Amino acid sequence: MRSIVTSFVILATAILADARISRYWTDQELYDKADLVVIGKPISTQETTEEAILPECANVHVIGLSADFDVLAVMRGDRELKKIILHHYRLADPKRMMINGPNLASFDPKLSTRYLMFLHREADGRYSPVAGQTDPAGKSVFRLQ
Repeated sequence: MRSIVTSFVILATAILADARISRYWTDQELYDKADLVVIGKPISTQETTEEAILPECANVHVIGLSADFDVLAVMRGDRELKKIILHHYRLADPKRMMINGPNLASFDPKLSTRYLMFLHREADGRYSPVAGQTDPAGKSVFRLQ
């Protein structure tokens, strides 16, 4: 009986444990890979015509966003920057239930929230999260309290 219960617990745990392999970034790695490290405050967010599928998450459809930020402090990069545009994504279907889905960044310009961001400069002049678009919140984009 004990072996049956043990087997059931192991199987039940394995079924419920849904994980996605994700790279751990140290603070130093984020800083070293970044073209720009800033503290910024969101001003506005606009949806773009871009649609994509996140590479690290199977079948997760997303819509492109461009968020305008006031630059409050520059730790790395052009110290003359006053504004930047952050390229990021939102779920195409925000009501879709997901286990272990992406940790996407979102911003509410009505709040006076500030963010520490480790960013790459894209060819079009916008910036994107150093750790990638799948899990930018908590890896490249950190909300400050």
